[in-house]
Amino acid sequence: MADGKWIAGLTPKMPVAEAAKIVLAERFAVVRQFLPLAAGRAWEDAEFVHQLRVGARRAGAALRVFADALPGKPLKATKRALRAVRQAAGDARDWDVFLAALPDAKPFAGATAKPALDFLLGYAFGQRAAAQARLITAEVNSGLEFRERSEALLERTRAPEGDDPPANFGALAGRQLGVLLRELTQEAEANPTEPAALHALRITAKRLRYAIELFADCFPPLVKESIYPAVESVQELLGEVQDATVSMSSLVDIRARGAAVMPQQLARVKKGIDSYSAALRKKVPLGAKAFAKWRKEWLVQMTSLKLDALS
Repeated sequence: MADGKWIAGLTPKMPVAEAAKIVLAERFAVVRQFLPLAAGRAWEDAEFVHQLRVGARRAGAALRVFADALPGKPLKATKRALRAVRQAAGDARDWDVFLAALPDAKPFAGATAKPALDFLLGYAFGQRAAAQARLITAEVNSGLEFRERSEALLERTRAPEGDDPPANFGALAGRQLGVLLRELTQEAEANPTEPAALHALRITAKRLRYAIELFADCFPPLVKESIYPAVESVQELLGEVQDATVSMSSLVDIRARGAAVMPQQLARVKKGIDSYSAALRKKVPLGAKAFAKWRKEWLVQMTSLKLDALS
């Protein structure tokens, strides 16, 4: 199976249209590979859904990179079909993460917490099954459209349009990577601490990471060997904060629904749910502390890097 990360055969002097065709073919292939596996065999391996979600994100990032080299209406149609697949995979993946974290969570270690654990496992499994049904629907409703639209789009790559288009792939790389590095650095300088702001920074980091995966061969080894691992690191550590935040939100919803539908039964498991929520809440300041350390190192690294050389 393709890992869908680094793409061979790209050179700085290559025409943008040629690079677009190579990149999009690779990115689309990963989505087409994992969509039927995630829809039809997700219970065999949760990695199918995970790879579909990541693959769809990388494909979306590639479409943004080459937007000016693609015709508007076909691009919009491809993005629409891809978005439906990505959202369905994301919903399923969120419940996979929630389920996977429950058995080893410390608040459920004691026998008295077992009713809460059993309750959450049952509830989450039901939500995951519903998410799987939506993923299957997305494959039926949008999978074929994505395959057809994406294949047709590959034949319509062209030289970028607009004011002052880049002369080649290297020029495109310099412009886009410089902008994304500045965006991430500016967001880091703002020193976000709240989960929503940290998540926004993580999204910027993700966009930069996916861009480096495309543009690495256009720059000195520093970009791939030093900047990329730093971006990957902050994305992962803030991913843990986001997973905890999403799980806490799910617990709030579970408690509210339980209180409305079965208040007496909820009383038996509320203490365990609240303990788990408290444990998740502790991950947020821990993640913020880890981010503060990363932020300091990143700003030092960016101070020594001449961003103007990348644009």
